[in-house]
Amino acid sequence: MTQDPGRTAVRSTPRRSLIAGGLLLGGATFAPSIVRAQARSLVISLYGGVYEKHFKEAVIAPFEQATGAKIIIKYGSPPEWLTSAVVNKDRPEIDICTLNLPTAMRAITLDDVFLDLPPQTIPNALELDPIFYDLYSRRAVGFNHGPWGMGYRTDRVNPAPTSWSDLWKREFAGRVLLPDVSSGGAYEMIVIAAMLNGGSEKNLEPGYKALIELKPRVLRFFKNNNEPIPMLTSGEAVICAWYSARIYPLKDTGVPVEFLSPKEGAAVGTISLHIAKNSRQRDLAVEFTNFAISRKPQEDFANGIEYGPTNRFARLIGRAAQRVPAHNQLMRIDWPVLAPQLPRMAQRWQRDIAG
Repeated sequence: MTQDPGRTAVRSTPRRSLIAGGLLLGGATFAPSIVRAQARSLVISLYGGVYEKHFKEAVIAPFEQATGAKIIIKYGSPPEWLTSAVVNKDRPEIDICTLNLPTAMRAITLDDVFLDLPPQTIPNALELDPIFYDLYSRRAVGFNHGPWGMGYRTDRVNPAPTSWSDLWKREFAGRVLLPDVSSGGAYEMIVIAAMLNGGSEKNLEPGYKALIELKPRVLRFFKNNNEPIPMLTSGEAVICAWYSARIYPLKDTGVPVEFLSPKEGAAVGTISLHIAKNSRQRDLAVEFTNFAISRKPQEDFANGIEYGPTNRFARLIGRAAQRVPAHNQLMRIDWPVLAPQLPRMAQRWQRDIAG
């Protein structure tokens, strides 16, 4: 990797200091060496709520303690973050973008926006399950995965749902929650609706038709993953399409909700890390990304939030081991086939479904 002309050279931290800082974990290596970064900051886009809480605890806090760097969080949505990366590619506002699968599939096709991430740059990428590296053509690394399925109020929905098609039952009219394109899950919903009606990733029209039919019965197309919480808590909404790690925290607070992997399968959702090619803190961004996918932060995050790790050596324990299925047990959507259709899918969603 070439040195940025405007970047100040930094001193490598001795191996002894890294061990004391807790960053040589699980046999992972960190090359180039973690840098001591007093008075330097790194801007990272991040989801709020429980995701932010556990990401801070597992990744940001130990990295800041070890390096002296300051991590600044940029809130918003994946489409907003990607737009910023493109518009400001010469002087990026965001050093590391955290993107969901649909947005990531667009991001990896863009030239001169994000850094390529070969193992020479991100050594810990070799510890990832290959699907969370090769899917992104090695231009990003997967950070976590999790089931995207259904949630329902156990006191209001009887019998319990078993299929994605239950979202269309008339008894739930006016009490259904579906994601908008900004919150993650809308593209998956189009594919699933298509599959339920004889379509596929290559034939989405049956999905659009089914969702247009469902539209009048939807209480809200939520724009972020905090919006469903009060509606499910109050019982205003009784059934939804959502992530497991968003539903289980509600259940753990006493709200009578449950997560369901429908018989057709729960889709696998993945969040990936993309480094801005022209980041003025590129070395630090590389160090952070390499650290984030190492075993210890992966285990701490995954067991805390109850999502799946992407590092092959990270282990789930306790309740997380019971709640998080292996990624190969989840529905695989053919994202490379969908990638060229994504702009059109977003347009159709906004115009015909959520609009």
